[in-house]
Parts: sequence; C-alpha cells; structure tokens
Amino acid sequence: MREIPGHEPHWKAALQRLDRLTPRESEVFAMMAEGLSNESMANRLHLTERTVRAHLSAIAEKLELHSRLSLCLASYVSRNTVANDNVCRCGRRAE
Repeated sequence: MREIPGHEPHWKAALQRLDRLTPRESEVFAMMAEGLSNESMANRLHLTERTVRAHLSAIAEKLELHSRLSLCLASYVSRNTVANDNVCRCGRRAE
C-alpha cells in the first residue's frame, strides 16, 4: 500500500480508540484482519450472524470508521503491529 506524503489514512486514528471495545468486540475486530465473512466469524465464535453484524456495527461506531474496508485495514495493521511488538531481535517470540 502506497502512502501519500503528509497524509495519514483516516482509519489510522482508530487504532488509538481500541480501548473502547469490549473483549468480544476485540475478538471480532481481530478476525476482520483475516478477511472472514460474517458467517465464518459467527461459526468460529458460536454466535448468530445477526450478533456478529451487531458487534461490527458497534465496533465501527466506537472506532469512528464507516466501511468494512476501513475496519479490515485497521484490524490488519493492529494485528501485525502487536505481532511485531512480540518478536525479539533473535527471532523468537517474547514471553
């Protein structure tokens, strides 16, 4: 993804608001990085698709994002940032 100099993607600010999410919303948000459908998330979490849609709606509102693509991008960056923070220089995961 190419960034425009001096322009920060609108979804990047959402990463500062992740503490607004409930534990279940955080789970659903993390799954967005995998590109899962609502049905797949529902099956994995043993929920209905309607409940997943409700969580996604709440997440979008709390993070002030207005599209599924923005949610996916923010989730992907969040997930990879956390993963990179847990890797030490020797290549082993931090404990």
